Amino acid sequence: MSFQQQIRQRAVSIWTSTLLYRSIDKLISKRFQRRLHNDNFTILCSNCIGGVIYHRLGKRFLSPTINLFFSQPDFVSFCLYLDYYLSKELTFVETDFPYPVAQLVGNGKEIPTITIHFNHDKEEATSRTHWEDRKKRIRRDNLFIILYMLDGVTIEQLRQLEQVPCKNKVVLSAKPLPKISWSYYIKPILRHHYAYSYLQKNLFGVRYFERKFDFVSFLNCS
Repeated sequence: MSFQQQIRQRAVSIWTSTLLYRSIDKLISKRFQRRLHNDNFTILCSNCIGGVIYHRLGKRFLSPTINLFFSQPDFVSFCLYLDYYLSKELTFVETDFPYPVAQLVGNGKEIPTITIHFNHDKEEATSRTHWEDRKKRIRRDNLFIILYMLDGVTIEQLRQLEQVPCKNKVVLSAKPLPKISWSYYIKPILRHHYAYSYLQKNLFGVRYFERKFDFVSFLNCS
């Protein structure tokens, strides 16, 4: 990290710890919360965006896919065979990552083995506890799916998700996807040419996707 980056990181850390910043963040959250009419919803998501939305809206985590990420193809499989994967125990594997990584083993046929990165945890026990507790909270009657057009996921794989019963679904994409009616195009930040830049915050703590994608209307869909 360069000296300039260190100075900037330090300045951001000081700013985000101030009472003014916290007050602004609270006001912004209240604005989103006032518009929300839905409650007790489950967001299945391929990365941290679900936890961000739950936190912004002040809602309990009713989903196991919090503080972790999948590759997009693995996430598609997870949604397609949700009951199967939820019935399986996490199998943790050795990696070079500084966080726990686990697999849910497939059936050796049409259901593949998928990998889950618990990138916000330090201990396997913590990941396992959160996963087991939160998967019991899933609301099948109020289910939402969010993923990204990344990691080589194909249009054909996305189309498979159309058979999954849910209230609403969206694939966030850095390019238009006219063949997927439930896709949502968000132009990526210029310095980050990939969809994960949607989680970047501005000076007031508002993430890029929060300014571009109306996630409250998405969740209010009945």
